[in-house]
Amino acid sequence: MTDFTARLRALTAEPSRDDARNEARLGRVQRTRDEMGGQGKAIRDTLASAAPGLDGLARMAADTPFRHIAVFGCGDSWFAGMAMRHAMETASSLPVLTVQALDHAHYPSLAVGQGTLAIGISSGGNTPAVMQAVAAAARQGAITLGLTNTEGSPITHSCDLSLIVQATRRGWPTQATSATMALLVEIAARIGRAGSRAGLLDELAGVIDAQIDGLDSQCRSLAGGIASANLVLTTGLGPNYAAASIGAAKIRELSPIHAFALPLEEVHHYRSFKRGDPVIVIATDPAARERALDTVLVAEDADAPVIAILSGAAPAIETRAQCLHLPNLPEGFEPLVSIAPLHLLAYHLAVIRAERGLGAPLNLIATP
Repeated sequence: MTDFTARLRALTAEPSRDDARNEARLGRVQRTRDEMGGQGKAIRDTLASAAPGLDGLARMAADTPFRHIAVFGCGDSWFAGMAMRHAMETASSLPVLTVQALDHAHYPSLAVGQGTLAIGISSGGNTPAVMQAVAAAARQGAITLGLTNTEGSPITHSCDLSLIVQATRRGWPTQATSATMALLVEIAARIGRAGSRAGLLDELAGVIDAQIDGLDSQCRSLAGGIASANLVLTTGLGPNYAAASIGAAKIRELSPIHAFALPLEEVHHYRSFKRGDPVIVIATDPAARERALDTVLVAEDADAPVIAILSGAAPAIETRAQCLHLPNLPEGFEPLVSIAPLHLLAYHLAVIRAERGLGAPLNLIATP
């Protein structure tokens, strides 16, 4: 029988554990909170430092126009591409494909080839699945672009081009994700005909910081109401499904409890609602509101607490759910802002559960 002890040790190398007051985890929780407060600066610094590279990319596109864009990533990096796909298509007038990196590495899409700008996102710059995905794209004839937080990392050498995301990741990813999301839109804008989106992205950077400050106490109050739960469902439509996925990931990482994202329509299939499980509904665009109301009605019938993240008035939802209100947002950019309250909710869930001594029922993966 093969001994996989070393392999398992590498897979479970995260030093923190799920018990309520684990110091390693709570230290990382606090570092996450510190970093989420710097998202506006990270976006601005990233766009400023990337400007020369973006100029070169624009010149390349002018000489030989791209025909489509592909984005590869894992975890939040994948979700970042999913979240901004619509905004990228609007900015570039090009089709955008977002694929989980390991999927493309082993099952490469025929949509990728000559004329594709293939973007691989890896914070550390050496995520194996991302490296394999961009290598597959290169073999298909694509121009490859690596996005990373880490100067001089392998992805900067293995791709045709690279840009640095000016964000830290001492905690679980927050500013690294939002800065990447902003950079993806600016890349798309610079290779398209619409022109730079830097002015709008600078404005939204300020909106994100305002939400982190302005919604903090309300998010703590809402987190307190669901802190005893062991599972949270998050959901959104279109770009905000990716935001929901980011929110679920933060809850799993920080709190730590089970949290899963489903597309808004899919919530209404397969008996998704279980009695008493909290639901976070992201409905920051008019297209989502009617189906989001259905979600709230079914959750109410299942005695499931609902937190709704809204932009604009939705009286039928507001009377049935605890609501967080965001300003009206440009179409396609909703998830760049809606992840801010999701970050806050995950942080406060973690802190409150620690204060109340609420840990995971069982720590199934022990320290090797």
